[in-house]
Amino acid sequence: MAKRWTHKECFEHYGVIPKNLRWSWSGKSADGKTVAVTFWQDRFLNGGTIYRSANHLPNDRWFGSPGHSELIENLIWARDNCDGEVHLIVAIAKNPNAESREIKECFPHDRVRMRVIHLDEATCEFVTERIDL
Repeated sequence: MAKRWTHKECFEHYGVIPKNLRWSWSGKSADGKTVAVTFWQDRFLNGGTIYRSANHLPNDRWFGSPGHSELIENLIWARDNCDGEVHLIVAIAKNPNAESREIKECFPHDRVRMRVIHLDEATCEFVTERIDL
């Protein structure tokens, strides 16, 4: 049987430190060389090769939240300091249709990394592309 991971264990697996385990969706290592991000499994496109952020309205609960702000900061860091490369934590939602999602299960995906190929700092929209290892 496969190991059941906690979100904290996924971050630890990559040696990254999120700002807050309750609301963080990404983290960066102390030396700045590694960024890990959590993406919803059902929101990948093109057979899992592309992950595109949803368009957010300013009044969306997620937009501008501490977790969202930290994610954008870490994607900017990865773009500017890690050749755009981020390690992947895959999250499966308890209820994919819920307005505010919760993680049912998650796991680090060691065979795949993503690269930030577009990041609009004004709108916070981003696109990442799969890098096969």
